[in-house]
Amino acid sequence: MANLIKKLSEFGEGFRHHHENYRARAISEIQETGGVLPAGDFLFHFPEHFGFCYGVDKAIDMVFETCDRFRGKTIYLTDQLIHNPYINGKLKEKGVRYLRRGADNLLACGELEPDDVVVVSAFGTDFRDIARLQNKGVTVVDSTCGAIINVWKRVERYAREGFLTVMHGKRNHEETRATVSQAVKEGGDYLIIENKEEAQALARRIRNEMKEDDCKMGMANQTTMLKGESLEIQELLRAAFVERFGEEETKTRFRSFDTICGATQDRQDALRKLLNEKLDLVLIVGGFNSSNTTHLAEIADGKLPFYHLESAGDLVSKHEIRARDPRTSHIMVQSGWLKEGTKNIGITSGASTPDVTLAEIVEKICGWK
Repeated sequence: MANLIKKLSEFGEGFRHHHENYRARAISEIQETGGVLPAGDFLFHFPEHFGFCYGVDKAIDMVFETCDRFRGKTIYLTDQLIHNPYINGKLKEKGVRYLRRGADNLLACGELEPDDVVVVSAFGTDFRDIARLQNKGVTVVDSTCGAIINVWKRVERYAREGFLTVMHGKRNHEETRATVSQAVKEGGDYLIIENKEEAQALARRIRNEMKEDDCKMGMANQTTMLKGESLEIQELLRAAFVERFGEEETKTRFRSFDTICGATQDRQDALRKLLNEKLDLVLIVGGFNSSNTTHLAEIADGKLPFYHLESAGDLVSKHEIRARDPRTSHIMVQSGWLKEGTKNIGITSGASTPDVTLAEIVEKICGWK
């Protein structure tokens, strides 16, 4: 078997689709088109798109196949495989460990032996990490999402052609760190902006301060950001270029590219549609550190009562729920969430949330009389 495995088929014959182990029949059936699931005294309304995406399916298949194929060997992850506590807990049960990172945020590989196996998470990792792993002679299983790799190709091209990569993303997110490293690999540079305020500050610099030779920029996004915000940031920067250089010259100085993942966009659009239905409340299910799930919570904010929870364990009782506030990021127990007369409950989940988690939530709610 090769020392670098990038596809499930590269394991050879007999590989399994392990993500199927995390399906729940009732949830999977309704997932085909979205719809209403009658359960107990409630009607659970699901959007057209929710739950596992293709990239997560691939990552789960790759890591659990690794556990099967390399029994007896020490298996490490570069980071959390995905941002979901249920799946990461299953990997811990199998003895999968995490590699440490140094002060430079790169993998500390000193403890590795050539017989070890390292799985790159779905978010990817810094290109220098891959080089370090290969120098150690370990087997590397790369589960990086294909949508993220497509962004890398764009960023590499920006760098080769002398453009500064401007990345709309979260600075400390594994995907963002991995993506901007691709610019460095090609001899380029990058700037990360997290929000519109930072974009406005950059726009002022473009208009008034930056040298002309430095005013060549290409846009990229962390694939799980809100598309509307990314487009607004893109237009803010483009307008600054137009103001300084004119429309024609801007075409040679500023490049835009929508790198929001299709699965992310599908889930955001489907939730917006669901919020137009007559619902009493909405449950948004996914890791508290999951970027795509927290953005779903932001979409629901202000529309109707909603709660972002990780699992059925956050349903403390029919009176109390443990949920994350998207405005403050605080996780707290809230009272009075399931009011008398509640009938119609909307429910959706992030791209890294297994169906079985939704099934457990539905079952627990229906168990309360």
